[in-house]
Amino acid sequence: MSGRWWLCALLWSAVSGLARAEDVPSANGGVAQAASPSDAEPAPETPGQESAPAAEAATSAEPVAASPSPSEPDAASVSAEAVPASPSEPDAASVSAEAVPASPSEPDAASVSAEAVPAKPVQAVEATPPVEEPPALQTVVTSSRTQERLRETPVATEVITRSEIVASGARDASELLNARPGFVVQQGFSGSGLSMQGLAPEYVLVLVDGERVTGKVDGNIDLSRLSLEDIEQVEIVKGPGSVLYGSDAVAGVVNFITRRAQRTLGADLRAAYGTLGRLDLDATGETRGDAWGLRMSAGLQRRDAYDLDTTDIGTTGSTLSGYDLSARGDWRGSETMSLEGTASYSHRIQRGVDLGAAGAVFDRATRDNTFASRLSPSWRLGEKVNLRADVSYGHYERRYLRDQRNASALDTVEDTRDQQARVGAQMDARPGGGHALVVGTEYLGEWLQSDRLDGGRGRRGRGSLYAQDSWTLWERKGLVAMRGGRVDVDSQFGLALTPRFALKVDPLSWLTVRGSYGWGYRAPSFQDLLIDFENPSVGYTVRGNPDLKPERSRSFSFNVETRPTRDSVVWVGVFQHSLRDMISASLQSEGDFLRYSYINIARARVRGGELGLRQTLPGRIQVELGYTLTDGTDQELDRALEGQSRHRLTAQATWRHREWGLEANLRGALTGERPFYPDTNGDGVADSYRASPTVSLDARVAWLMPAGGLQLFVVGSNLTGAGNPTDLPIPPRTLQAGVSTRF
Repeated sequence: MSGRWWLCALLWSAVSGLARAEDVPSANGGVAQAASPSDAEPAPETPGQESAPAAEAATSAEPVAASPSPSEPDAASVSAEAVPASPSEPDAASVSAEAVPASPSEPDAASVSAEAVPAKPVQAVEATPPVEEPPALQTVVTSSRTQERLRETPVATEVITRSEIVASGARDASELLNARPGFVVQQGFSGSGLSMQGLAPEYVLVLVDGERVTGKVDGNIDLSRLSLEDIEQVEIVKGPGSVLYGSDAVAGVVNFITRRAQRTLGADLRAAYGTLGRLDLDATGETRGDAWGLRMSAGLQRRDAYDLDTTDIGTTGSTLSGYDLSARGDWRGSETMSLEGTASYSHRIQRGVDLGAAGAVFDRATRDNTFASRLSPSWRLGEKVNLRADVSYGHYERRYLRDQRNASALDTVEDTRDQQARVGAQMDARPGGGHALVVGTEYLGEWLQSDRLDGGRGRRGRGSLYAQDSWTLWERKGLVAMRGGRVDVDSQFGLALTPRFALKVDPLSWLTVRGSYGWGYRAPSFQDLLIDFENPSVGYTVRGNPDLKPERSRSFSFNVETRPTRDSVVWVGVFQHSLRDMISASLQSEGDFLRYSYINIARARVRGGELGLRQTLPGRIQVELGYTLTDGTDQELDRALEGQSRHRLTAQATWRHREWGLEANLRGALTGERPFYPDTNGDGVADSYRASPTVSLDARVAWLMPAGGLQLFVVGSNLTGAGNPTDLPIPPRTLQAGVSTRF
């Protein structure tokens, strides 16, 4: 008992310290520094920021492009700790008699385990994972915007469950996804962007509970902003998703599903500290009644700066100081009506030291505030018909400050405010004959205010109508055909049509085959259209192009999954994306200044394949191996896509001994050579080079103490010390130790 109260005291002390020392805006519009040793010297987000004009000019934020998201996130939370299917996991023989949720759009139907036996509020509960749900029973929502069994979905879907999230030791979404097959987390001054199947982060749609994440910087959603203490599972759909989600879902969709209350009264606490002064504190509390549930979470993060190049005063990685709060509730008013809602807020301050031209040194600080909310009532209109409405609002603010040392001529203070609001309605129906219909409509509004935009602001709206039908043609062989289409009417770009077709069949009990073909598009961002930015310290300007057209894509994928034994699954897949009207930066000289703009000229083709194996070995060991081949070509310049490795190997091993309370997880990735084309001297000619292969390795070891309900753990990140300040500015080798408990 004393150990748990010590942990509570530590959490309270840290939160109280944050309240006293938190950074606040200064009276002159800058960011005042708190009296903290780690904040004594700011640190930048990456080196060489000033040598990447088109990218740096895109800072502050740009709006998330149009279109909504799946609105049945809770369906995925049938099992809090289920072993993931990868992509859809074997073990069909282990299907239990647990029923599928009664209706595809009834949010609470998926919470089969939500009414579990309550934990005594004053007694610690051992942190052993609950009984894991058979993979064939896992429920997902992202690929069709309604509930369906993972093994039954025609579109290949991967799931990372809560138990995998905890075992990985990852502290945010970027760390979790970095070692996944088919993914590359790209580090830059704008944060950690996610590249999927060879396409850049702006072609990947990131959702939380089915809603778009607000606040893009340089086209990226910074995954390090998304903490994991309240994430139940992650659903990944690779390939075009514009048929249901509209703009941006070209390479795929990643949906983070938050946790819902399951215990009558309970709490979880976690504290960790390590190198780089890294401090992570998390606390969650939940309660559930007969017809309602509420879960609340809070987290605090601190980290010192790091520097991969000690030959100058600049730093590679920023200091970090922030916290986040979130809540999720649900209520069932009757047998036919239910309501759920979510709200979250995060606050982050980062500081860095940047180097400019002629030896200029700049202290930089950014302050990011993010708020998101969602309210979703649903009604059961009949035994096989359900209606759901969604209302959501997201708000992102950034203040960007650059203070030149020993001078003030180049000082900068910039403010950005990005907002989006969505209203929508969706009907799910099973009319018979093996059909499962989804029909919906929505409207998304976007507003951006930024000092870097021509005129200071931009706004647009997009109305959409979508429909999709999953038709079971031969139930015995699992033959399902999916066809769907979406029409978007944009206030700036007019009409966009995005169809998709998919097919799944189980010709043998141990074999599943899936194929899909679809269209996608990405609307130009406000940055592409309206940016008006000048950087006199380096000597360049960036101007937007209001005449840009949306980018278009045609994509297909083919996947085969085999389950030769109860303990193994092997999968292989191929894909291709063909893009046209790609938006590229165009450079021209203007005297002593360089001028960049954006034009629709580029065409690109990205194709490749994935091969994976998951195997359970004797001795309670589970391993997963993955290989990704990516062939990306810029067809206009006839060269490989920048920063994209052709070969990548990933590996993961997990060992658990429940009787001893021990578990260990090891994750690694081998990334091949990557081409880069920087213009180092500003003459308009690329000085190309190829970055050397890299190896990354992360590990976590945990021990559940036999008495007291405390779990001790140690996490090691980037144990191989990979990274460099030029093209891989990731944090150096770090270690962190901590303790967690459940009440």
